[in-house]
Amino acid sequence: MRVFPALCLTLLALSATGCARPQPVAGAEAACAVAIDRVTTLRGLPAGHVARCEPLGEANGYYPLALYAHCREDLCGSTNMGWFAVRKTTGEVFEWDVTEQKPGPRLTR
Repeated sequence: MRVFPALCLTLLALSATGCARPQPVAGAEAACAVAIDRVTTLRGLPAGHVARCEPLGEANGYYPLALYAHCREDLCGSTNMGWFAVRKTTGEVFEWDVTEQKPGPRLTR
């Protein structure tokens, strides 16, 4: 009867390491949350580092968006952290090529 607890621990470990199955994204707001989590995790920043997410609509199965940091100075230039796109069907996050209006490289660990 120890199989069930071991199975539960294994599933928990897999989900914590990012081996969980891809999840569809249900809108631009959800895409912002996914992108903020992914970008801040990869850059080693707290989620609160992002001041706002600016969704750019929809494009060929993606939610393109821009992330902006807080301005911590009296005078700031651009606080743009980059342009990203979240794939609707999987929730994967990509760099977004603003000029070509298409996804670039996928953000990975």
